[in-house]
Amino acid sequence: MSQEKRIELIKQLLAERQELSTKEIMEEFGISQDTARRDIVLLTKRGEVKRTHGGILPLDFGRSVPNFQSRLSRFTKEKTQIALEATNYFRPHHVYFVDSSTILLKTCQNVNMPLTIVTHSLDNCMALAENNKVTVKVLSGTLNHENRFFYSNRAMGELQNVAFDTAFVAASGIDENGIYLLDQGDAEIVGLAVERARKVILVAEHQKFVNKSYYRICSLDKISLFITDEPLTKAQRAMFPETTEIKVATRSDR
Repeated sequence: MSQEKRIELIKQLLAERQELSTKEIMEEFGISQDTARRDIVLLTKRGEVKRTHGGILPLDFGRSVPNFQSRLSRFTKEKTQIALEATNYFRPHHVYFVDSSTILLKTCQNVNMPLTIVTHSLDNCMALAENNKVTVKVLSGTLNHENRFFYSNRAMGELQNVAFDTAFVAASGIDENGIYLLDQGDAEIVGLAVERARKVILVAEHQKFVNKSYYRICSLDKISLFITDEPLTKAQRAMFPETTEIKVATRSDR
């Protein structure tokens, strides 16, 4: 295969996955590390990708967040690892809040014990409907069709009457001031659930440190445990208090 043909295929693959490592390019096209690096250098020189340590990102990465269905269609092995790791933190007969996200949808699909889950996510509800061990409580409100969650002032009132053992939350963006979502109504619900929880578990890929979002859920000192897909840099780890546990989810075959 010529380099030009491979370059076009790499661009198509990047559009689908939103991130590619050098190793993934090597495995996908059966090429050496030196060849993959030459392709990355060429794409970078042309101004067609953003180069990172160990791979490439789209040029617009971090400036927008795809809607729920788009994110679901791009579900990665790394997200699956995070989702499955999160299932280890559920306990029988406890009461949980579970946020609306593709990772936590996969988590809900793998919960299999008697417990109670409160959620504002349409998809979480549908997944949990298949499991009669789980008591599901759905917050009331109007459906946000794009990101598939319910929101209303009544839902906020419903949350005020629950004390959660743990709130599982996701994020569209992370910085030194906290974790964020793109939708204000979503952030208000999740933020209140955090206030009503004894423990807060954040699930998010490392790219969320790049994404920019607008509505803060909570400050980082509220996070008890952060489950992610790559070790944090020193600067990223320093954003969190020492009491926050950082868990890097890994595949069982590693």
